[in-house]
Amino acid sequence: MKKTISALIIAFLFSSVSLMAQKQLYFGLAGTGLSSIVTNQNNYGLWFEMDYKVTFGGSGNVTAGFDFNKHAGLKLEIGFAKLGQKYADHTKGPNDSVYSDYTRNVKLNYLQIPLLFKYRTGGEVVRFYLMAGPQFNFLLSATQQYLKDDEIFDIKDYKPENWDKMSIQIGQEKITERYSSLDIMGRLDLGTDIQVASNLFLNVGLTLAYGLLDINGADWHIKDHTGNYNPSHNIYGGLNFGINYVLPLGSK
Repeated sequence: MKKTISALIIAFLFSSVSLMAQKQLYFGLAGTGLSSIVTNQNNYGLWFEMDYKVTFGGSGNVTAGFDFNKHAGLKLEIGFAKLGQKYADHTKGPNDSVYSDYTRNVKLNYLQIPLLFKYRTGGEVVRFYLMAGPQFNFLLSATQQYLKDDEIFDIKDYKPENWDKMSIQIGQEKITERYSSLDIMGRLDLGTDIQVASNLFLNVGLTLAYGLLDINGADWHIKDHTGNYNPSHNIYGGLNFGINYVLPLGSK
Protein backbone atom coordinates (compact mmCIF):
# COMPACT_ATOMS: atom_id res chain seq x y z
CA MET A 1 0.00 0.00 0.00
CA LYS A 2 2.79 2.40 0.93
CA LYS A 3 4.56 1.60 -2.33
CA THR A 4 1.37 2.37 -4.26
CA ILE A 5 0.93 5.70 -2.47
CA SER A 6 4.60 6.56 -3.05
CA ALA A 7 4.27 5.74 -6.74
CA LEU A 8 1.15 7.95 -7.03
CA ILE A 9 2.92 10.85 -5.29
CA ILE A 10 5.94 10.54 -7.58
CA ALA A 11 3.67 10.40 -10.67
CA PHE A 12 1.78 13.48 -9.47
CA LEU A 13 5.02 15.39 -8.89
CA PHE A 14 6.32 14.49 -12.35
CA SER A 15 3.02 15.54 -13.98
CA SER A 16 3.05 18.83 -12.04
CA VAL A 17 6.59 19.58 -13.17
CA SER A 18 5.59 18.77 -16.74
CA LEU A 19 2.58 21.13 -16.58
CA MET A 20 4.68 23.92 -15.05
CA ALA A 21 7.17 23.48 -17.86
CA GLN A 22 4.41 24.02 -20.40
CA LYS A 23 3.16 27.27 -18.88
CA GLN A 24 4.12 30.40 -20.76
CA LEU A 25 3.38 34.09 -20.91
CA TYR A 26 3.54 35.96 -24.21
CA PHE A 27 3.09 39.45 -25.57
CA GLY A 28 2.53 40.56 -29.12
CA LEU A 29 1.10 42.79 -31.80
CA ALA A 30 -1.81 41.88 -34.07
CA GLY A 31 -3.68 43.39 -37.00
CA THR A 32 -6.95 42.41 -38.70
CA GLY A 33 -8.31 43.23 -42.14
CA LEU A 34 -12.07 42.88 -41.94
CA SER A 35 -15.45 43.43 -43.55
CA SER A 36 -18.14 44.91 -41.31
CA ILE A 37 -21.93 45.13 -41.35
CA VAL A 38 -24.41 47.23 -39.37
CA THR A 39 -27.71 45.38 -39.34
CA ASN A 40 -31.15 47.02 -39.57
CA GLN A 41 -29.96 50.58 -40.07
CA ASN A 42 -33.17 52.49 -40.62
CA ASN A 43 -31.81 55.59 -42.43
CA TYR A 44 -33.49 57.76 -39.78
CA GLY A 45 -37.00 57.36 -41.11
CA LEU A 46 -36.31 58.72 -44.58
CA TRP A 47 -38.67 57.87 -47.41
CA PHE A 48 -36.39 55.15 -48.77
CA GLU A 49 -34.11 52.41 -47.54
CA MET A 50 -30.63 52.22 -49.01
CA ASP A 51 -28.90 49.11 -50.33
CA TYR A 52 -25.93 47.73 -48.43
CA LYS A 53 -22.46 47.89 -49.96
CA VAL A 54 -19.38 45.86 -49.03
CA THR A 55 -17.59 47.74 -46.25
CA PHE A 56 -13.97 47.19 -45.28
CA GLY A 57 -12.34 48.12 -42.00
CA GLY A 58 -9.57 46.96 -39.75
CA SER A 59 -8.16 46.74 -36.25
CA GLY A 60 -4.80 46.82 -34.52
CA ASN A 61 -4.09 45.42 -31.07
CA VAL A 62 -1.47 44.79 -28.46
CA THR A 63 -1.93 41.33 -26.98
CA ALA A 64 -1.03 39.37 -23.88
CA GLY A 65 -1.59 35.65 -23.42
CA PHE A 66 -1.08 33.03 -20.76
CA ASP A 67 -1.02 29.31 -21.47
CA PHE A 68 -1.98 27.14 -18.51
CA ASN A 69 -0.63 24.06 -20.23
CA LYS A 70 0.10 22.71 -23.70
CA HIS A 71 -3.50 23.12 -24.86
CA ALA A 72 -5.45 25.72 -22.86
CA GLY A 73 -4.93 29.39 -22.11
CA LEU A 74 -6.34 32.93 -22.06
CA LYS A 75 -5.66 35.85 -24.36
CA LEU A 76 -6.33 39.55 -23.75
CA GLU A 77 -6.19 42.23 -26.45
CA ILE A 78 -6.44 46.00 -26.28
CA GLY A 79 -6.69 47.97 -29.50
CA PHE A 80 -8.49 50.14 -32.02
CA ALA A 81 -11.11 48.99 -34.52
CA LYS A 82 -12.70 50.72 -37.51
CA LEU A 83 -16.20 49.37 -38.20
CA GLY A 84 -19.24 50.82 -39.96
CA GLN A 85 -21.36 50.47 -43.06
CA LYS A 86 -21.58 51.85 -46.59
CA TYR A 87 -24.91 52.31 -48.38
CA ALA A 88 -25.87 53.32 -51.91
CA ASP A 89 -29.07 53.61 -53.92
CA HIS A 90 -30.48 55.05 -57.14
CA THR A 91 -33.88 56.48 -56.28
CA LYS A 92 -36.16 59.53 -56.22
CA GLY A 93 -36.85 61.77 -53.25
CA PRO A 94 -40.43 62.81 -52.36
CA ASN A 95 -40.19 66.05 -54.36
CA ASP A 96 -37.89 64.83 -57.12
CA SER A 97 -38.98 64.11 -60.67
CA VAL A 98 -35.75 62.31 -61.61
CA TYR A 99 -33.66 59.57 -60.03
CA SER A 100 -30.48 60.44 -58.16
CA ASP A 101 -27.53 58.48 -56.79
CA TYR A 102 -27.42 58.50 -52.99
CA THR A 103 -24.46 57.19 -50.96
CA ARG A 104 -23.91 57.10 -47.21
CA ASN A 105 -20.73 56.03 -45.47
CA VAL A 106 -20.94 55.49 -41.68
CA LYS A 107 -17.64 55.08 -39.80
CA LEU A 108 -17.61 53.75 -36.23
CA ASN A 109 -14.33 53.86 -34.32
CA TYR A 110 -13.98 51.72 -31.20
CA LEU A 111 -11.57 50.92 -28.42
CA GLN A 112 -11.88 47.13 -28.28
CA ILE A 113 -10.95 44.78 -25.43
CA PRO A 114 -11.57 41.06 -26.04
CA LEU A 115 -10.92 38.37 -23.43
CA LEU A 116 -10.67 35.01 -25.15
CA PHE A 117 -10.34 31.42 -23.94
CA LYS A 118 -7.88 29.58 -26.18
CA TYR A 119 -7.60 25.89 -26.99
CA ARG A 120 -4.90 24.58 -29.33
CA THR A 121 -3.27 21.40 -30.52
CA GLY A 122 0.16 20.46 -29.25
CA GLY A 123 2.37 20.48 -32.34
CA GLU A 124 6.00 21.56 -32.09
CA VAL A 125 6.00 23.94 -35.08
CA VAL A 126 2.40 24.39 -36.27
CA ARG A 127 -0.47 24.39 -33.78
CA PHE A 128 -4.14 24.86 -34.63
CA TYR A 129 -6.15 27.03 -32.25
CA LEU A 130 -9.74 27.93 -31.42
CA MET A 131 -10.56 31.00 -29.31
CA ALA A 132 -13.89 32.31 -28.04
CA GLY A 133 -15.10 34.91 -25.57
CA PRO A 134 -16.60 38.36 -25.04
CA GLN A 135 -15.31 41.52 -26.66
CA PHE A 136 -16.05 44.94 -25.17
CA ASN A 137 -16.24 47.79 -27.70
CA PHE A 138 -16.16 51.38 -26.40
CA LEU A 139 -17.24 53.95 -28.99
CA LEU A 140 -14.64 56.64 -29.64
CA SER A 141 -16.33 58.45 -32.52
CA ALA A 142 -18.94 58.08 -35.24
CA THR A 143 -19.04 60.03 -38.49
CA GLN A 144 -20.92 59.85 -41.78
CA GLN A 145 -20.63 61.19 -45.31
CA TYR A 146 -24.00 61.54 -47.05
CA LEU A 147 -23.95 62.36 -50.77
CA LYS A 148 -26.52 62.94 -53.48
CA ASP A 149 -25.05 62.81 -56.99
CA ASP A 150 -21.58 63.21 -55.43
CA GLU A 151 -22.54 66.36 -53.52
CA ILE A 152 -23.30 66.72 -49.80
CA PHE A 153 -26.90 65.75 -49.09
CA ASP A 154 -28.46 67.41 -46.09
CA ILE A 155 -31.82 68.32 -44.58
CA LYS A 156 -31.36 70.64 -41.60
CA ASP A 157 -34.62 70.10 -39.67
CA TYR A 158 -36.04 66.76 -40.67
CA LYS A 159 -38.80 65.24 -38.53
CA PRO A 160 -39.35 61.50 -39.16
CA GLU A 161 -42.92 60.23 -39.11
CA ASN A 162 -44.18 58.93 -35.73
CA TRP A 163 -41.24 60.66 -34.03
CA ASP A 164 -42.05 62.82 -31.01
CA LYS A 165 -38.53 63.99 -30.20
CA MET A 166 -36.15 66.51 -31.72
CA SER A 167 -35.85 67.18 -35.43
CA ILE A 168 -32.60 65.90 -36.88
CA GLN A 169 -30.00 66.99 -39.39
CA ILE A 170 -29.82 64.25 -42.02
CA GLY A 171 -26.35 65.01 -43.37
CA GLN A 172 -24.64 65.85 -40.09
CA GLU A 173 -21.02 64.70 -40.25
CA LYS A 174 -20.30 63.98 -36.55
CA ILE A 175 -22.96 61.60 -35.21
CA THR A 176 -21.37 60.04 -32.12
CA GLU A 177 -24.40 60.91 -29.97
CA ARG A 178 -26.60 58.75 -32.19
CA TYR A 179 -24.88 55.55 -31.05
CA SER A 180 -24.47 53.68 -27.79
CA SER A 181 -21.14 54.14 -26.03
CA LEU A 182 -20.79 50.38 -25.37
CA ASP A 183 -21.19 47.29 -27.52
CA ILE A 184 -20.53 43.77 -26.27
CA MET A 185 -19.70 41.26 -28.97
CA GLY A 186 -19.37 37.51 -29.00
CA ARG A 187 -16.12 36.63 -30.77
CA LEU A 188 -14.79 33.43 -32.33
CA ASP A 189 -11.29 32.97 -33.79
CA LEU A 190 -9.68 29.97 -35.44
CA GLY A 191 -6.31 29.59 -37.09
CA THR A 192 -2.71 28.47 -36.61
CA ASP A 193 0.25 29.38 -34.40
CA ILE A 194 3.56 28.96 -36.23
CA GLN A 195 6.74 28.66 -34.15
CA VAL A 196 9.56 30.51 -35.95
CA ALA A 197 12.08 30.60 -33.07
CA SER A 198 12.29 29.27 -29.52
CA ASN A 199 10.73 32.44 -28.09
CA LEU A 200 8.82 33.73 -31.12
CA PHE A 201 5.69 32.59 -32.92
CA LEU A 202 3.33 33.98 -35.54
CA ASN A 203 -0.41 33.50 -35.71
CA VAL A 204 -2.68 33.59 -38.77
CA GLY A 205 -6.40 33.03 -38.57
CA LEU A 206 -10.01 33.99 -39.16
CA THR A 207 -12.00 36.12 -36.73
CA LEU A 208 -15.78 36.48 -36.48
CA ALA A 209 -17.74 38.74 -34.13
CA TYR A 210 -21.42 39.53 -33.56
CA GLY A 211 -22.71 42.45 -31.48
CA LEU A 212 -25.11 41.44 -28.72
CA LEU A 213 -26.41 44.95 -27.99
CA ASP A 214 -28.38 47.52 -29.97
CA ILE A 215 -25.80 50.10 -31.05
CA ASN A 216 -28.37 52.86 -31.65
CA GLY A 217 -28.46 55.40 -28.83
CA ALA A 218 -31.48 55.37 -26.52
CA ASP A 219 -32.78 58.64 -28.03
CA TRP A 220 -32.31 57.40 -31.59
CA HIS A 221 -34.70 54.45 -31.82
CA ILE A 222 -36.29 55.86 -34.98
CA LYS A 223 -38.81 53.76 -36.87
CA ASP A 224 -38.14 52.97 -40.52
CA HIS A 225 -40.38 53.91 -43.43
CA THR A 226 -42.64 50.92 -42.69
CA GLY A 227 -43.35 52.17 -39.14
CA ASN A 228 -41.21 49.55 -37.36
CA TYR A 229 -38.11 49.92 -35.22
CA ASN A 230 -35.42 47.27 -35.52
CA PRO A 231 -32.27 47.33 -33.35
CA SER A 232 -28.92 47.59 -35.11
CA HIS A 233 -25.97 45.29 -34.44
CA ASN A 234 -22.31 45.26 -35.42
CA ILE A 235 -21.07 42.18 -37.27
CA TYR A 236 -17.66 41.59 -38.76
CA GLY A 237 -15.39 38.91 -40.12
CA GLY A 238 -11.79 39.08 -41.23
CA LEU A 239 -8.27 37.73 -41.40
CA ASN A 240 -5.81 38.49 -38.63
CA PHE A 241 -2.04 38.29 -38.32
CA GLY A 242 0.09 38.51 -35.20
CA ILE A 243 3.62 38.21 -33.89
CA ASN A 244 4.28 37.12 -30.31
CA TYR A 245 7.27 36.96 -27.96
CA VAL A 246 7.22 34.19 -25.36
CA LEU A 247 8.37 34.42 -21.76
CA PRO A 248 8.52 30.78 -20.60
CA LEU A 249 7.60 30.20 -16.97
CA GLY A 250 9.38 26.89 -16.68
CA SER A 251 12.35 25.14 -18.28
CA LYS A 252 11.62 22.64 -21.02
